[in-house]
Amino acid sequence: MTSSPSPPSFRKLDSLTRKFHAQETALAEARTALQEAIVRHLKARNARPGKVADHSPWDRVWVGELGRQGGVPPLKGPNAVGPPPKYDPEVQAAALAELDALTAAYTKAENGLDKLTPPIYEEIGRLYKEGVSPTEMAPHTPYDSNWVGEIGRGAKPGQHPRAAGRRASARRSSSRKSASE
Repeated sequence: MTSSPSPPSFRKLDSLTRKFHAQETALAEARTALQEAIVRHLKARNARPGKVADHSPWDRVWVGELGRQGGVPPLKGPNAVGPPPKYDPEVQAAALAELDALTAAYTKAENGLDKLTPPIYEEIGRLYKEGVSPTEMAPHTPYDSNWVGEIGRGAKPGQHPRAAGRRASARRSSSRKSASE
């Protein structure tokens, strides 16, 4: 009696993918909470936009864009509403402390997602070497079959499609370093 090859076990990959999706959800919730707090503090004029940006993972331009999208009236220019605000140091300190806490939660969720990527890549690579096709693996991963094939052929974790736009905090800190040099 000839034994047919046993079907591949996707248990580990399924488990990692469930964790990945849970972490993505946590990241989205942390991002939403942080963005809502930024808009709330900009509307209440609790702190200057530059200060808000210093206590968030994004630069001043993106914080300003969040404010515009959230309906925050401009501080200067022909569309400015009222006199320039006066910032109360105690209110500003409380607002920035809240932003610091929300930024820490966002960064923790972002780092958790980054920690899950290498084990998923390793498992995809192992299954690919065993002859499992990307089409078979894709439903068990957070990626489509094309990217699963790229991973199987040796793509590294920093090269995945989600890496390009998600790490705004990393781009921001590297741009500050290059500007100060």
